[in-house]
Amino acid sequence: ITCPGVLLKDKEELYLSVSVLGQYKKTQCVPAVFPLFFQEKLVFEKAFADIVDPGDLVELLEFDTAVLELIQLIPPVGKILATYEENTRDFLFPDPKLTCGHHGLDREILMKRSSSFTGIAPKLRFSTSSLITERLLSSGRSHIQ
Repeated sequence: ITCPGVLLKDKEELYLSVSVLGQYKKTQCVPAVFPLFFQEKLVFEKAFADIVDPGDLVELLEFDTAVLELIQLIPPVGKILATYEENTRDFLFPDPKLTCGHHGLDREILMKRSSSFTGIAPKLRFSTSSLITERLLSSGRSHIQ
């Protein structure tokens, strides 16, 4: 995460929280100095037992919201410095670009800064990759496959 020219007045560490498909994960904490480097992979897995049509999966992803929050560990509960929200379909499968490269790699987004965060909006650079597989359900539920 970059934010040129911004110095944080509070020195407590920061982390990035990510909520996708009803699951919540967060990164390790890093020092409160931009640029922030989170060299981690966050893995989200979800089984959709009642989905058989890919169009239904697309619709479900469009109604889900991916939420990213940059949080500083200021007591008592932490302080949200910036957020980013997008429907999960567009977050996982961004529009094709005219540039070369692999799908979903090295994307950049501007986060929305909170009212208490002074300076420009933080820019998050990240990549996503998705794997969708078909799975046969156990014999007791095979009719719903």
